[in-house]
Amino acid sequence: MSVEPGRTCAPDKALKQQRWDRLIASKQVVSTFAVMLENGELVSLHLTQAQAEGLECLTCKRQCETGQGAFRPVGHIPSVGSIFECVACLDGAR
Repeated sequence: MSVEPGRTCAPDKALKQQRWDRLIASKQVVSTFAVMLENGELVSLHLTQAQAEGLECLTCKRQCETGQGAFRPVGHIPSVGSIFECVACLDGAR
């Protein structure tokens, strides 16, 4: 397969995964966030930046997958975004 002059090939799956892993690793600093839960309760939680940005499960820190690893919103952090738990944690499997 040829590539037009001046264009680069799309990164392969391994390179994409490596970049994603680096992104997640860079967001492991824990901070305190004011979280508005789905039930309207405002709580203060210690979360990693990845959890606060919705990239990891709030409970087990797993990244979003399919099936039991799929995410459901459980609240939001004003000016940051939604936070999530995976289906397995919500169902008590973990």
